[in-house]
Amino acid sequence: MAHNLGKRSIVKKTVEVGFSTFLSRLLGLAREALMARYLGAGVVSDAFITAFKIPNFLRKIFAEGALTASFVPTIVSVFKKDSRDDVSRLMTLAFLFFEGILFLLCTFIFVFAWYVIRVIAPGFSIEQVSYAVPFLRILIGFILFVSSSALLAGALNAINHFFVPAFSPVVLNIFFVFGLVLGLKFGLPVTGLCYIILLGAFTQFLMHIYIYFKLKFKFLPIDQKAKDNFKTLMKRFLPCFMGMSVLELNLFVDTSLASFLVAGSLTRVYYASRFMGIPLGIFAIAFATILLPHFSRVAHYAPRRLWFYLFEASKLILWVTLPASIIMSFFSYEIFSTLFVSKKFTIVDALLTQNILIAFTVGLFFFSINKILINIFYALHDTRRPTIITIAATLLNVVLNIILMQFWAATGLAIATTIGGMFQTVFFYYYLHKHHGFKLFLPKLIPFVVRMLLQLVCIMSSYYFVYRLMVFIIKFLSIPLQHYLLETVCFWFWVVPLVGALFANLYVTRKVFGIKLYFVD
Repeated sequence: MAHNLGKRSIVKKTVEVGFSTFLSRLLGLAREALMARYLGAGVVSDAFITAFKIPNFLRKIFAEGALTASFVPTIVSVFKKDSRDDVSRLMTLAFLFFEGILFLLCTFIFVFAWYVIRVIAPGFSIEQVSYAVPFLRILIGFILFVSSSALLAGALNAINHFFVPAFSPVVLNIFFVFGLVLGLKFGLPVTGLCYIILLGAFTQFLMHIYIYFKLKFKFLPIDQKAKDNFKTLMKRFLPCFMGMSVLELNLFVDTSLASFLVAGSLTRVYYASRFMGIPLGIFAIAFATILLPHFSRVAHYAPRRLWFYLFEASKLILWVTLPASIIMSFFSYEIFSTLFVSKKFTIVDALLTQNILIAFTVGLFFFSINKILINIFYALHDTRRPTIITIAATLLNVVLNIILMQFWAATGLAIATTIGGMFQTVFFYYYLHKHHGFKLFLPKLIPFVVRMLLQLVCIMSSYYFVYRLMVFIIKFLSIPLQHYLLETVCFWFWVVPLVGALFANLYVTRKVFGIKLYFVD
């Protein structure tokens, strides 16, 4: 009945989840590019994104955010000390409670959709609200299916089944992309796209329920033990309600304040945040997802072992996210000019979105490590301190948003979110050290950072030279070929392999530079 993960299993499961996430993000990339062509950056796009962000924000609470962070450790504990039937009884109670609350909440939002949009996007015009209301009334059902899937995924993750929970977003994106293609080709109205997204969420739920029963879980009558286990779950969930998803909460605030800026600003913030989320999802969130149940077990029998895991996870995340941030910043204009620009999304939109993306990528390490840090707090059953830190970071973000948007418009919102992420990271480390006795191993971290920077300078400078040489050669070709290879999606046919080779080279040469990574070596 032991389901402990060794180092190789952690890496294997991270790659498994990361690959599924990569497929999802790749489809997400196609989705965002098609959305830019279908909706543009204006009144309708702002309305759709606002309507969709409401169920997506609830998703961070009642699905893979706060609920997962509190649910997985509880399920792990029940599965370890009791039986599969006890897990099934807890699942029954959790389903009735959380999905019952969500059903009532969705009903309220459906009935009062106009007022909800006015509160969420207070800067919207009457026209924008009128567009958003029917979108919201269709899309709000999305959260019921996604939340149900997340509850089922908690049971699956507890016994180290990660594939279906990780692959299901791929299915959702397939439906989304299919809807956008229909919209572009046959003039499908935006409400039709909303119904297709809802169908994708339902399909995702069917996948989870099938595997849930296949792995011999059930829905059984509730007994006293299930009620006691549920009380433990709620003690963890309520603080997680505010504590888990500070980045998503800050992005939610960003887009709400963006409604006061010129039309299209909200859309540009959304697109930039989605691209920043690609490396965050492929690596950091996948890594954190695998480590959460592992941390929960380690905290029971060897809590000091978490010190070492935190140190090594910090090294690995820094080693991965720093080059990712540099590369995304370097190609920030090309990302939007080659993939998004159309009649509805102009070169000016690309330039403005580029600046927002650069501001977000500066915080990539902090957003990523926060996923690990908060999981350590929850594995230690400490939900109060991360909640306090999160609330403080969110308030700081709101204040900075209001100040910085006066100077840099939508880019100021991204800068404020990055600063909020940095604030959260610093205080997470501080309280783990002060209140949980964690050793941070700073003297060992400094030589690692020096070696890593030396590796980046040597390897990335050589690849920059190769990139400039390729551009130089392409400019000797005919004008049409230059256009295709430098200004359209064909640009990525030769740049992506180059970036892939760069990361492969960083991996291969790490030992040459004396870089030791526990989870990789």
